[in-house]
Amino acid sequence: MICPNCYGSEFRLSHFRWRDLERLAVLQYPIRCRHCQERTYGGFLLALYLLQVRRHHRKHPSHTE
Repeated sequence: MICPNCYGSEFRLSHFRWRDLERLAVLQYPIRCRHCQERTYGGFLLALYLLQVRRHHRKHPSHTE
């Protein structure tokens, strides 16, 4: 997936809004570009992957000293 605004390829989950229900019905979930902060929609599988990555980072924070 490529950001339509800046052509970046790093995303995070965006906060779900009530108006997103229509998109969820067609298996699209709101995501946000990490570079330009543009909000768009990605496939449901991408959203599940991003959720998995977020959970992994919360359980195993990087140790920078």
